[in-house]
Amino acid sequence: MINLRKITLLFFLLVSHAYAQESTSISPETSATGTIDWVAEMLKGGATSIALLVVGFIGLIFFIERLIVLRAGNFISAKLERDIKKYAQASDFEGISRISQKSKSVLGDIGQYVATHTHIPFEILSFGVTDMIGRTVSRQHQRTYPLAVVATISPLLGLLGTIIGMIESFQKVALMGDTGDASVLADSIGKALITTAMGLMIAIPALASYHFFKSRVNSYGIRLEECVDVLMSPWLHPENQDDVAAKD
Repeated sequence: MINLRKITLLFFLLVSHAYAQESTSISPETSATGTIDWVAEMLKGGATSIALLVVGFIGLIFFIERLIVLRAGNFISAKLERDIKKYAQASDFEGISRISQKSKSVLGDIGQYVATHTHIPFEILSFGVTDMIGRTVSRQHQRTYPLAVVATISPLLGLLGTIIGMIESFQKVALMGDTGDASVLADSIGKALITTAMGLMIAIPALASYHFFKSRVNSYGIRLEECVDVLMSPWLHPENQDDVAAKD
């Protein structure tokens, strides 16, 4: 029977041996190694780089704000969810109002609204609760949207800087002609490309953050709707309340 472990180990040994031979056989043509000063390179982009840094700073501010606001405690805490379920099963709306007043979350506001409006018809009460959840989710999506704007603007600003840099490079080639120094052209091209790199470095995390926070808001909205079903159980499932009363 073939021993897969030995074959795998032999394969890695052969690969590492071949890589070692290749690395020792290739010697650098020069001992000089180039280093890149990224701060200096970014500043070469001029006004476009400054605009990108401003956009990136704005995106960072919105990212921090979303991290602080979009927490479970601000929307639906596990303890409040358990307490509301317990009081809702017993149709104790005074208890729901009492525990909801102590919470500063969205679920606390909904629980307080339901507990203080038990006298209105079920359809109107259900519509009001659904409207509260919808407005909350829409408001949080609107506050998350600036991250998508940052992710959209950054690559466009980077492309604009690249185009401006390439125009400057072609102008230098036209002025110098055949006597032009290739290093000058390379420096101009590097200056043109740095803005694109900056734009992508800002856009990628901004876009990822936007979708992450958007997904979190949607998950909180779904959990709130599930808690509302429990809150409305005395109206939705009156037979369960009769069973509880019979047991008592």
